[in-house]
Amino acid sequence: MNFLLKLAGRNVTRQISRTTLSMVSIIAGVAVIIASRGLIRGLNENIVRAQIDAVSGHLVATPADYPTAGVQHPIDHLLELSPPATEWLNKNTVTWTRRVMFSPKAIKGRDAVRLRAFGYDPVTDEAVFPRDQWKVEGRIPDGAQEGVVISVGVARVLQLKVGDDLLLETRTVAGALNALALPVVGIVRTGNLIVDRLGIFVPAQTVQALLRSGSLHSHLCVRLQDRGEADAAAVELRRALGEGARVRTWAQEAEAMLQVQSIRQRVMDMIALAILAIAAAGIANTVLMAAYERTREIGTLRAMGMTRGAIVALFMIEGLLMGAGGGAIGGLLGGALVYHYSEKGVDLSGFLEGAGEAAESLSFSATLYLEHSPSTIAWAVAFGVVIAAAASVYPALLASRLEPADAVRG
Repeated sequence: MNFLLKLAGRNVTRQISRTTLSMVSIIAGVAVIIASRGLIRGLNENIVRAQIDAVSGHLVATPADYPTAGVQHPIDHLLELSPPATEWLNKNTVTWTRRVMFSPKAIKGRDAVRLRAFGYDPVTDEAVFPRDQWKVEGRIPDGAQEGVVISVGVARVLQLKVGDDLLLETRTVAGALNALALPVVGIVRTGNLIVDRLGIFVPAQTVQALLRSGSLHSHLCVRLQDRGEADAAAVELRRALGEGARVRTWAQEAEAMLQVQSIRQRVMDMIALAILAIAAAGIANTVLMAAYERTREIGTLRAMGMTRGAIVALFMIEGLLMGAGGGAIGGLLGGALVYHYSEKGVDLSGFLEGAGEAAESLSFSATLYLEHSPSTIAWAVAFGVVIAAAASVYPALLASRLEPADAVRG
């Protein structure tokens, strides 16, 4: 075996340019597999975390007929939390909060824009929706003081700054028209497109004054110990809230976007397989050319007693060496790229802002962290080696069929 390895290594380096060209496709294919898997899995986790940390928590309860998609936020049918439901929430969740989502018109001078308002409880909201990644200019109202926090998108569109007054106009729960002039006490960048584009945070007291909603709410958002418990907890919460409420898990809320990600993953895998197919053809060609160029050498080896099996093993080892070399380099390049962006992240804010209104309802973080997975790297490298070995089978069998005397003459 040592003799075959040494001989195969010498043969691989004999035509270094041809070998290099064959290895390039293996390198590219393996790197694409690793990078695409890291990207798609990173996007999946990005979507899930953005959904949980900014929009729904692990569970979200809404009125039974509340729209599950788009940017409509009706307030004509809201939820009221019963004592039994409150008791269940206190016993079975880590924390929970109530929100009122509505769509007021924001007016500044002659300019007006329809916003997505997050009416929040100043006491409990931060426990469900963490703010450690928020960048706030000014402050966030604690409920005792009047004022609203607008997103950077609203500030840009209406040319607002901290201290300016903003008129919010909306309909009340009863259907009457109401409006309040409120000071802008903070401008926030959350890193989530659905909030940063046209979002505004309104404390519960102000929401009640605007909507005349009392203790009613449109969203009940829940944090659990583990997001994997969401399905079981949803069944119990649905029972506690009654037929007037619909309970959805974070997975159901993010399902549409995750399905799109699954399609993207399949497309990326097909591209990687196409590259590896090209690599397989290149390696087969390299080994086949080597077999034709070394007919005398093969004949001499056969005349010296080397068996057909050993000839097959020799050429397959050459393919394996090219596959191992290309796979290792591709693994290093793809792994290094994914690791770098798993630590540093990719800033998508410019791209997401350029997406316009089409992306307004997407719950998506502006910073994307790829997922670095050693098992994916190992799998991709092994797959590249297997492709190279498989590509060497036919040329190896062809070389083994040469008769010693004919090969020496040939």
